Formats: sequence, C-alpha cells, structure tokens
Amino acid sequence: QSKKFTEQNKNNISQVLDPLRQQLGDFKKKVEDVYDKETKDRQSLFHEIKGLKELNSKISEDAVNLTNALKGESKTQGNWGEIVLERVLEESGLRKGHEYEVQVSLKDQQQRYQPDVIVHLPDGKDVIIDSKVSQTAYEQYCSSDDAQFRLQQRKAHAVSLQNHIRGLGDKAYQKLEGVRSLDFVLLFVPIEGAFLLALEHDPELFRFALERNIMLVSPTTLLVTLRTIQNIWRYEHQSQNAQEIAKRGADLYDKFVGFIE
Repeated sequence: QSKKFTEQNKNNISQVLDPLRQQLGDFKKKVEDVYDKETKDRQSLFHEIKGLKELNSKISEDAVNLTNALKGESKTQGNWGEIVLERVLEESGLRKGHEYEVQVSLKDQQQRYQPDVIVHLPDGKDVIIDSKVSQTAYEQYCSSDDAQFRLQQRKAHAVSLQNHIRGLGDKAYQKLEGVRSLDFVLLFVPIEGAFLLALEHDPELFRFALERNIMLVSPTTLLVTLRTIQNIWRYEHQSQNAQEIAKRGADLYDKFVGFIE
C-alpha cells in the first residue's frame, strides 16, 4: 500500500508539473525562433537603406526650394537645419523623449550650452548632434554662373565648415556635466549637395573633423546611423523582455514545486 501510495503521488505531481515543464520548453523554443527571425530581419535592413534614397531626394528637393529664403539669413538657415534634422529623426523610428531629446540645456564650470539633439544608446551612452552650419557661401555658389566666383564661394563654403568644426571641437560636448557621451559629436550638414561640395573641395575635411572628435554627416548618412541605433534599441528591448519572461516562468515553476511538496 505504501509503494502504491508513493507511485500515485508521483503520478499526481507529474500531472501538475509536466504541463508547466512543457510550456516552459515551448517558450524556450519560441525565444530561439524569435532570435532566428531577428537574424533574418537584420538582412532586411539592407532593403530599408535602399528606401533612404527616396527620402534623401525629397530632402534635397525641399532644400533647393528654400534656397532663396535662406540667402544671408543665418538664423533662418539654423532653423531650416533643425527642421531637416527633426524630420530625419522622425523617419529613424526613434522616439522623442525616450531614445532622443532636443534642445537640452547643459553646462560646464563657466557657461551653458544647448546641443540640438542628444541621442541615447543602451549601456548609458549618448551621441550629440549639432546642425548649426552656415550655407550662405553654398547658396551663392549655386546661384552664380561665374566660374571664378563659384570657385571662390566653394572655397569659402569649405572654410566656413572648417571654422564651425573648430568651434564645435572647442566646446567639448562630451565633457559636459550630464552627458554620458561617446568620444565624438555628429555635425549635421542638412543639404546633401553642400556636404559633398565641401568634401570635394577639401578631401581632408573629414579627417580634420575626426581629429577633433567630430563626425560629419548628411541626411542620408545620419539616417543610416539613426536606423542602426534604432535596431540596437529594438534588440535591447526584446532581450530585456525575454529575460524577464524567462525569470518569471522559472519563479512560477519553483512556486508550483514548493506548493506540491
């Protein structure tokens, strides 16, 4: 009778725990399937990048349409750059107030700064984006038919960008209080043509910026960067959720075992 009673208890316990064990096994398999699917989704990112060409063409078209409004108005140029930047951020899939913030006030020991955008990364890192770039010389370059004058304005445009790089490097955003920054700042040139013209005139401009912990980006290259960051955040959230579900499932299983014992 004792042996029969023990076997009956084992059967009863198995009837209670086996379904839970089976469900946890199914959950593990589903998690593995999700990660396999995410690997395939990474490949689909290539196709998303192809769609950036269309967005870049639209941004460039808008930039041309607003050229006359930007003549000689530095404040207007700055506002336009911020509008284009905001549009790229919206297209990236990142959420304002969550993965990125705009016009955040920062300070060091002597004065206060206000970078255009701070993009947050997992593991407590930030990327700062600055879009205050003058396009006056570039507009004059595009508007003139005089070859000599165009050459002068192309040089002036490259020099203007170089001066802005130098000034931005002096700010050392990555050292400000409240910023958990990487070792570089993204300098955003809102017009693709202006970005390419400056590099065409001075191929060393990119290296000049990197030496000062600054990376030059255009709408296209910035959107690729932000889409990559958005994917990093997506995988981070999925990983956190899967770990939490697995932990709670294990806790539930332990509770059942304790209850039956």
